[in-house]
Amino acid sequence: MNYYIKTISKSIYQIGFFSYGVSLLFIALSVLIYAQSRIFSNNDIQVELNKNLNLMDSYDNADLNKEETTIAYDSTFQENNDSFNINDLKNIFSKYSYAVENVRIEKKVPDIIISKLPIDFSLIESTNEKKNLFIQSILPLIIKENNKIVQLNQNIKDIKNNVFDYTSRENALFLKKMYKQYKVKTQNIDELIVKVDVIPASIALAQAALESGWGTSRFVLEGNALFGQWSWFKGSGIVPEQRDAEESHEIKIFSTLRGSVAAYMKNLNSNNNYDDFRLARNLYRKNNIGIDAIELTSHLSKYAERANYSSMLKTIIFENKLQDFDKAKLYSPQFEVAYL
Repeated sequence: MNYYIKTISKSIYQIGFFSYGVSLLFIALSVLIYAQSRIFSNNDIQVELNKNLNLMDSYDNADLNKEETTIAYDSTFQENNDSFNINDLKNIFSKYSYAVENVRIEKKVPDIIISKLPIDFSLIESTNEKKNLFIQSILPLIIKENNKIVQLNQNIKDIKNNVFDYTSRENALFLKKMYKQYKVKTQNIDELIVKVDVIPASIALAQAALESGWGTSRFVLEGNALFGQWSWFKGSGIVPEQRDAEESHEIKIFSTLRGSVAAYMKNLNSNNNYDDFRLARNLYRKNNIGIDAIELTSHLSKYAERANYSSMLKTIIFENKLQDFDKAKLYSPQFEVAYL
């Protein structure tokens, strides 16, 4: 009898020990599954980071001129210099039912890209028509570039907020490239986040309008130079007719309008001349309030040599109600425009 009791007791002990082992194994598997899910989540982020890392490659320095590629959700128009005219531009906007007044109300802009302005843009006699066509052409490009910046900003924040104590090699390379491109010598991620931020559409439109004469200057018509950015490399741009004999700068040429917009935003977000602009913008972020574009223009006086440059920007924004476009979003049209 005692033999059977001992046998049963031993069996119960073995079963208990086995159950304990199974429990430990279950816990270990649960931890492993959770860790893998976190890794997969991070991998998803990493895929996006790698996309943006490649994207930043195409926007290095003078190579901001890269031609756009038509994407499934937008329409890119690579116009022929000799044939593309004002009527063609109007037809594109008409087929999309794209009108400035509709954007003011609905805050929606069709996701299209105009690679250059018509060569006869300066011949438009109606000031109102010229301004509207200019806004229609440039606004989608501004919003599209800002959307890229928003995504890059979020990617950087994802790395900063990573729950793990280490940064992957891919993320480290991504940050290194961003530090270089945005001139963050301290390699401080918070400083990088401050720099990688959007430029209000009203400010970008106002500066493009002022620097290009609402799209009529030869710099924009010949070189897609919306913002009059300078280059000191001989032969890289257009020589200004009014340039002093002792000066050597040229107006930088871009192969597309979008390249000009991207370079302009990178300039405001990285150049030391605009530290105050970025700090003021960041104060709005910290206080969780909407950015006041009119106030921000006060910090752009160094953009041009004109003494009243900031006041001129404020006037353009106010008189043309450009702040109506600060909250505009891109949408994907339901049909493609067939344009040859």
